[in-house]
Amino acid sequence: MQNIQEQYFVLTLPLQAEAWQKDILEKRFEIHRQIYNALLQKALTRYRQMAQTRAYRNLKEALSRTEDQRKRKKLFKERDCLIEKYQLRKYDICRDTTKYRQYFKDHTDSPIVQNLANEVWQAIDSLIHGHAEQVHFKQPGQMKSLSGKTNRSSIKLRGECLVWKGLEIPVRKKKNSQYEEQALSQEIRFCRIKKTMIRGKDRYLLDVILKGQIPLKKIQASASAERSNENVSLVYRDGNVGLDIGFRKLAVVTEDTAAVYDLPEKDRGLEKKKRILLQYMERSRRSMNPDNYFPDGRIRPGSSGWNFSRNYRKAKLAYREICRKQSALQKQEQYRLAKEIISYGNQFFVENLDFAKLGRRKPNGAYMSGTAPGEFLRILEYKLSQQEKQLQWILPFLVKASGFNHHTGTYQKMPLKKSWRIVDGQKVEKNLYSAFLLSNLAEDMQSFDLDRCAERFPKFLEAQREKLQSMAS
Repeated sequence: MQNIQEQYFVLTLPLQAEAWQKDILEKRFEIHRQIYNALLQKALTRYRQMAQTRAYRNLKEALSRTEDQRKRKKLFKERDCLIEKYQLRKYDICRDTTKYRQYFKDHTDSPIVQNLANEVWQAIDSLIHGHAEQVHFKQPGQMKSLSGKTNRSSIKLRGECLVWKGLEIPVRKKKNSQYEEQALSQEIRFCRIKKTMIRGKDRYLLDVILKGQIPLKKIQASASAERSNENVSLVYRDGNVGLDIGFRKLAVVTEDTAAVYDLPEKDRGLEKKKRILLQYMERSRRSMNPDNYFPDGRIRPGSSGWNFSRNYRKAKLAYREICRKQSALQKQEQYRLAKEIISYGNQFFVENLDFAKLGRRKPNGAYMSGTAPGEFLRILEYKLSQQEKQLQWILPFLVKASGFNHHTGTYQKMPLKKSWRIVDGQKVEKNLYSAFLLSNLAEDMQSFDLDRCAERFPKFLEAQREKLQSMAS
């Protein structure tokens, strides 16, 4: 659990920038994009020089063969010496920023370029440790945010204005918003300027990162699992909560409650519009660039260039806007669902599934792209940490909740297509029962408390019956 001193939250405020201020911001974003690419090019050149040496190749091969921890520790030290020799430490890349900061002193400052250097170092470090195969330069328009380190220098909020290098841009606040007033009364860690495209135009936002706990709003939620428009105030409870998450549904079980929620999906009406736009853009590309395709329709490798019509560019902007709307609407629904889930208790248990690996199997990837279960769990964990609650990640190969039977104490692999199972002569819904088991874990987090399972099983059956009746009605 995070300490209160370590907790933070983000308040996003729109910037009311005039046209000339937007021009300056656009210029500064482009300058920092070029600085990032220059730093990455320097670091990548030094990395390639190091990677070509026999010493580095031998170290890499030895690390892949050696399992003894003492020998590996010695090899890591030798690799660190090579990294220092070729100036690939974080300190070395930060030192490279000096001349760029001095040259563009009217448009940048030390905290921002140091943050860029940190991003470059993370990219190179991922190459060294084998977490990435290549790094990417930022293309024009891909620099989306600039952040400082404190609210005392660089990008800072003063009163109701953003202040940065001669710019004073007012922020837009909601009228009579107690939430914003309570949030801004806390200490500001740092500020970040974000650029996003909304309805074909660049908009600038200010992210204010604040220390401490997030102010609690009067949270509204629906009375039904489908989250209808009839809002009621939530009642917060204590206790263990088991969560069983799939590609489309989330099962929640407490000592006396059982619920099933549909994970928020992307808007299907917008999906249809996206498909129509993609088909039009494909036809336009082929008609404008016939020489870039083989007679059978395949793209010619090494095509010299592409020509795009004006209508194609308009369709591309419309497609981006639809994607933005989909993402915003889905995230809004995910936050609403997370707010409702956290009211069930204070200790939450969920299996730590590798959704990236599961998404490679058909048709799981198609389901996950629409519901994003991994992203929802990340949001839920963040919201729980802000209220000093915990989300416990359980290793699935240790507990095997989907196939365990608390009555017999044995495991039985359940087919994916099977939704029901028999436990102690009773018919139970598979996902709800898995969540029930997770809510009754033993203290070692590697097995189930069988006595508690047997004691609470009748209550679970009653809660399941009530839930299924409410869903049927």
